Amino acid sequence: MNSLREIFTSDFNTLDKSLQEQIYREFYLLVYPMIQFILRDHSAVEDIIQESFLRAVQKASLLTEIDKCEGWLKRLARNVTLNHLRKHRRNRDELETETVFSVKEAAPASDYAVSLDMEVEMKVMREAIIAYINQLSPSYRQIIAMKWIHNLSYKEMANELSVTEGVVRQRLFRARDVIKQKLLEEWGAGS
Repeated sequence: MNSLREIFTSDFNTLDKSLQEQIYREFYLLVYPMIQFILRDHSAVEDIIQESFLRAVQKASLLTEIDKCEGWLKRLARNVTLNHLRKHRRNRDELETETVFSVKEAAPASDYAVSLDMEVEMKVMREAIIAYINQLSPSYRQIIAMKWIHNLSYKEMANELSVTEGVVRQRLFRARDVIKQKLLEEWGAGS
């Protein structure tokens, strides 16, 4: 992602066209997964990336610490995405179940096979958890994705979100608590 720093060190409009394209590709690869996870609409993601990139080019001179450019670009793209969501609230619950939540199946400790009933119940419960995640606010969905899908540490999440680790822990706790409460309401405290 070395070319991406050129946004901050040069006048983007005067750069060679092939370098401009390379910078855009690097930006695209940097922010696409995060925006796609939040929006789940490829065409909207494309629009947000273009809008974010134009803003980055316009505001690049405001960044004084070039070594923090990736975090700055991600925050800018996240903010553009959240602004889009505020304008288009009806899109908030559009998360596809197959790609939102990945549960790793544990290998059996012994040779016994998990009963069909148990497999069905686990599948239904996973789908319920995905539905609960879909109902979370975008900021809670994002923190869940950062932890469960991208497996980021609290420090990495705090840096990316420009908040303290305490705020990250609090948001993650609250997001998990909402999911836990919904599970208890619908599945009971038993098993």
